[in-house]
Amino acid sequence: MTASLEQPRQAPPVGRALRILLGLALIAYAVPVYFQVPMRIAVGSCLLVLGLIGVYSLIHIAVSRRMVAFGPCLGAIVANGFLVALYFAGASGLPILGHGKGQLAALTFLGVSLVVAGMRAAPGCEVMAIPGLLFGKHTELACIIFSPLDRLERKLRSKRNV
Repeated sequence: MTASLEQPRQAPPVGRALRILLGLALIAYAVPVYFQVPMRIAVGSCLLVLGLIGVYSLIHIAVSRRMVAFGPCLGAIVANGFLVALYFAGASGLPILGHGKGQLAALTFLGVSLVVAGMRAAPGCEVMAIPGLLFGKHTELACIIFSPLDRLERKLRSKRNV
């Protein structure tokens, strides 16, 4: 019974393609902005992306070593909530996150994470794909958008194979 609750080892082909396409679209949207904004905002956004990699690496460690008792769904909400909070903080006038730095960093990080998740066929939470790449294993968090689509694709494929 626990096997049905665990994340599968790989995302199915359509889910992988959707992750890559959405990631590339976000990157294509964000990259020109780096050349249009002042240098301090572009550099600040890049530093925030590095900070996001660090924060999500800590989340990865906490979840994979069972230091935090998140279920897969609650963990995904917390992980994605952090990225959403950074995006909205970027619209403020805050010194570190504001003036668009947080928004640009969130879009860049999400775009790269989606491409990494699609290329690695990582199931689950796409924002955990970069730490998963760094640590060599997938994080057991569900994805709010792609996990239901992956389940549907697996179900349709299993019916077709019967």
